[in-house]
Amino acid sequence: MANTPSIRMRARKSWMAFGALMLPLMVMAQGGIEVDGTVREKDSNRKLSGVEVEVLRGGQPYDAVSTLSNGKYTLSLEHGEDYELRFTFGDLSPRKVELNTSTIPASFRERPFYLTVEMSMFEVPDGFDMSLLDKPIGKVAFDASKEQLAWDLPYTATMQGKIDRALSAASESGGEEAEASNKEYDEHMRKAELEFGRERWAQSINWLDRALTEVPGDARAEQMLAEAQERMAVAEAEAASRREYEGQMREGKMAMRKEDWPAAIAAFEAAIELIPSEQEPRDLLAEVQEANAGAGADDLVQEDYLEAMAEGEAALAESNFDLAEASFERASNLKPSERTPKEKLAEIRQLRKEAERNQAGNARALQEYEALIEKADRNFDALDFVKAKSLYEQAAQMMPDDLYPRQRAEEAGSRIVPLGGAEEEPLVEVESGQANPMDREYEDRIREGDEAFDAEQWTEAEDAYAAALELKPNERYPKNRLRRLQSMQTIDSGVDANLQIDREALMAEGEAEAEAVAQETAAIQEEQDRLLEEERLAAQEAESLRMAQSKASTDADRARSRNYVLAMQNREEDDAEAYYRNALESEIRARGQAVYAAADRQEALEEVWVSNSDTRRQSSYADIRESAEVQANATFDAASYRSDRRADLEVKVDLQRERAQDWQAMGNAGRRDRFITLTRKDEANRQSLHDRTKRYAVFVDSLDRMLAAYADFNRDLRLASTDARIMRFEDIERRAAEHRRVGEGESIRRLDRWNGIQKVEREDQQAKTLAAGEAAIRAAAALREEREKATGTAPTSQDYLEVPAKEGIREGVEERSYEEGNALIIERTVRVDNEVNVYRKTVAKHGVYYFKNNRSITREIWVLETFEISD
Repeated sequence: MANTPSIRMRARKSWMAFGALMLPLMVMAQGGIEVDGTVREKDSNRKLSGVEVEVLRGGQPYDAVSTLSNGKYTLSLEHGEDYELRFTFGDLSPRKVELNTSTIPASFRERPFYLTVEMSMFEVPDGFDMSLLDKPIGKVAFDASKEQLAWDLPYTATMQGKIDRALSAASESGGEEAEASNKEYDEHMRKAELEFGRERWAQSINWLDRALTEVPGDARAEQMLAEAQERMAVAEAEAASRREYEGQMREGKMAMRKEDWPAAIAAFEAAIELIPSEQEPRDLLAEVQEANAGAGADDLVQEDYLEAMAEGEAALAESNFDLAEASFERASNLKPSERTPKEKLAEIRQLRKEAERNQAGNARALQEYEALIEKADRNFDALDFVKAKSLYEQAAQMMPDDLYPRQRAEEAGSRIVPLGGAEEEPLVEVESGQANPMDREYEDRIREGDEAFDAEQWTEAEDAYAAALELKPNERYPKNRLRRLQSMQTIDSGVDANLQIDREALMAEGEAEAEAVAQETAAIQEEQDRLLEEERLAAQEAESLRMAQSKASTDADRARSRNYVLAMQNREEDDAEAYYRNALESEIRARGQAVYAAADRQEALEEVWVSNSDTRRQSSYADIRESAEVQANATFDAASYRSDRRADLEVKVDLQRERAQDWQAMGNAGRRDRFITLTRKDEANRQSLHDRTKRYAVFVDSLDRMLAAYADFNRDLRLASTDARIMRFEDIERRAAEHRRVGEGESIRRLDRWNGIQKVEREDQQAKTLAAGEAAIRAAAALREEREKATGTAPTSQDYLEVPAKEGIREGVEERSYEEGNALIIERTVRVDNEVNVYRKTVAKHGVYYFKNNRSITREIWVLETFEISD
């Protein structure tokens, strides 16, 4: 029995050890002090990142953090100690704040406290009293009346006034900066009151926050801030109701257009419940109810309307405009309020106008084509092959499917005599002498028909052309002449006698002017032939070279344009762009997977740590218990020889009782651990939910503003579109009215225009002849001057035009590609004559860029100037 107290002593020591292990957890379970805030630059109000915030507890370093990029910081402190917060950042003024938590009563230390410490730092001017910065700018202590931590505002105001006076004394401006803070506060409050009066609550709250930053704890600003926040909440609720009301009104109006009366009634009733003071939904509800009551009588009208619309659609699809117009008019009469039949009627009118315009355009094109063929035939007969070829080519462009103008253009081109063509005349005579007799007869009949046609002897001309057509049935020229004669006979039968007289007079005047011009041109030509005899061979060779170069340049331009269009139409990304885009997406996915994997590993480590902690505590306690049991067993064995059975039973009973107490203590400790863990998780989940709720509220507010702006934009767009359609319709009606008066006096004007065109052509031909003669004379003079140059004279600027080609670079486009870092470079070197340009296309994960001679360009310039690749 003497050994029993020693066993209990060891048990008490075990409990003391267990209590020592649980003490940190119990301390952590107490409430703490959460400190946060933002550090700014005083003059610019700019948020400072990287500011060192050091915490001293009892004069010794306790913790230290740095502000984030947004200038914010957070700290976690414990109750029952006095702290000092020190803010330092480069050359800016150091600041201090005292935080006394030892004054917090013990009954309040179980709950957490939250404190916001906003700090501003400034540049220290020369002559500033630095001793002021050694003192704290503010002091915080427990306020028993408010049951929370509070600032010592008089002390803060006193220190701020001393610092402002010291800044004023050190400033060269004579006290302007000393009043900066008060001026900024007054300016912020003035703007806040202005926005408050305009009922712009968000802007007012912003200015009030700035004013409180300048003067923390200002009663006037805080009261105004609370009122602004309350009114903003009311305004947001009213705006939400207004948005829902407008949505119900839109649904009701859409249901009215669709004649869905039950849906419209439900929407308007919901709108009335949201805003009972609005009269519009009540009026529309009455209208809808009245329409719903008479909806049964409109079923037959609806069936007739649908039948008429279906009949009109079918007729319109078959281009039967008369039947379609009658059907849509019947549907419009059945339901005058429907817009669909009116739109279909407008579409039919538009289609008819387009058909009339196309028909008139085809008639005008055919008439212009016949006029070009006739004019080309006359020039061909007059041996003016250059002009005839040009006219035939114009006619071929108007009617590409017609072979006649192309054949005649080739024939006229073969008969064009170049500058040295006088020497080839015997060859032409020999060829003509060897012609086929049928061809000679065909040419004779054609010549007789043309002479009769020019003399307006229509019967003789028709007989001659018919005879030529019998000789060569496949020739297009006699067929066109015969068709032209038929159309002219039809037109002449209806022409007025006065118009014929005017035409003959105009034709006679035109022929007289043409004869005079021809005589003058012949005299000039004789004079020029004498000067051009010497330079014909050289001019012929230069002309052929120029024509070849011009043709090659034209073909190259056409090919370049075609390739450019094809290249611009091909918007598919190349392999390099696809590769880098896929690489960027893979990298983003890999980063996301790495983040999730790290989070999973951290969670697994935390679970293992908690499990190992519980295991270590249980193992330690089991070792202690096992040691105690071994010692008890040894004592019991030593005493068993000297004690009786009763002492043995007492020892066992005591041991069992102690063992039960140990198990109960272990159960209580485990339950406390689990409770502490659950409490922490619950706090973390609440904080996370609070953060998500704030972010969601901000997002919903932003989304509502965006939807409101989008609705306003759509409304304005619909109004503008309606106005534009009305204006375009009125403009089309006005133009149609003007175009109805176009056809009056067209015959006389056509003849006047034809006579004017003939006169302009004669003047143009004369000017071209004169210009060609003068150019030839200048060319001959230049050639003689070049030949007369003395050998060894100093070269002029013109002698440097032919520059040797750049070595190693071929004519055209050469391409090479290479990698530079994580980007693919495609380089193209373009050489045109003696000009060389270097183009680069850089393909990277973050985009595709184009350069020309190290200057940024667009993709269109890259495609336009570098699509011809030689290598």
